[in-house]
Amino acid sequence: MELDDLKGAWAQYDKKLNENLKFNEELFKKLNLDKSKREMTTPLNYELFSVFINIGFILFFASSTFRYAGNTVLLISGVLTTLFMLLFLFFSIHRLRLMSAIDYYNSSVIELQKALSKMKNKFFLYKRIEIFSFPFFTLAFLPIGAKAIRNFDILAHPTRFAIALVLGLVLGYTLALWIYKNWYEQKIKNTNDFINELNRFEEEE
Repeated sequence: MELDDLKGAWAQYDKKLNENLKFNEELFKKLNLDKSKREMTTPLNYELFSVFINIGFILFFASSTFRYAGNTVLLISGVLTTLFMLLFLFFSIHRLRLMSAIDYYNSSVIELQKALSKMKNKFFLYKRIEIFSFPFFTLAFLPIGAKAIRNFDILAHPTRFAIALVLGLVLGYTLALWIYKNWYEQKIKNTNDFINELNRFEEEE
């Protein structure tokens, strides 16, 4: 083989090697971005579900409040419950918007990290507010909830009211903390790990 032929063969081999390396790099990036997006599917779907559920509850409790407006206690209970539900609806919509705004395939790694960090910070802020407000929400909810759902005056039965309050708090906190941990915090951590791995890969190039 002459020198020119050898150089041509080597150039062709080098070109194919570079093409393979570029293909592998693009494949690695796509796999990491696919995994990142897939991790955030669960909290995104949960927030979408929460938006519809909250709207349904708001309409139900607003109409129930109007129906029992002649009873001062039920009126206050209904108004407070509706306001809490509106607050929770706002949180769900805002989290949903932040998650939907993350453009995994047309953003730089830095932009992805910033978007994820912004969503993460809002999640923990809203989480603290929800955890703190849940006992007050439960207190507000029980009178109008019992009357609207079961036509039952729970305030006339202090023991049942206390039992319902304790059970509501225990079950509510247990479910909420499980959702926070498994459907949010773990998913956010996994997504952040995938993006950080992609960032380290780009820095090493």
